[in-house]
Amino acid sequence: MSILGRLVNVSVKVPEELRELMRRVKVDWSKYLREAITAKIREELAKEASKKLDDIRSRAKNVSTDVLVKWIREERESRWGS
Repeated sequence: MSILGRLVNVSVKVPEELRELMRRVKVDWSKYLREAITAKIREELAKEASKKLDDIRSRAKNVSTDVLVKWIREERESRWGS
């Protein structure tokens, strides 16, 4: 059983010559393809998240370092006192 849940079949068409070469090597093709698909999904989701962050950054105003330091100090003081 997969971490993500029940496994389903997905078909892939490859040229006959490639299929013959796949049979000659000792590779668990199902496992290999699951891992490759998972890696590609992570890559694409990371790209999507990066684009969203870039969009947010482009709309957000710049904040000076002094203001950030002030906010951090205020937050710390509100949690732990002076």
